[in-house]
Amino acid sequence: MLATAKDVGTFLRALVDGSLLNEEEQEIYNSISKYEHTGLLPGYQSIAKYHKDIDAVVIQFINTSGGNSWSKSESVYKRIFRILKKNY
Repeated sequence: MLATAKDVGTFLRALVDGSLLNEEEQEIYNSISKYEHTGLLPGYQSIAKYHKDIDAVVIQFINTSGGNSWSKSESVYKRIFRILKKNY
């Protein structure tokens, strides 16, 4: 699957605003999942989350080279979110 940050943001926003699923499907989705997705492949990581408190989808795509890159990636994401939230 190929997607840009804009594509992922559009998809998550459609999940949040109810334009993707009907009411029954939305209820099921809300009961089993969060509005987020993370991914990890050799050389690549992604984090995409909807943050209700600031009504924003925050997406981070990262090229990696191994090691302890997942925890570093999460730390950077959290830092970015704190900056966004502070400026909200």
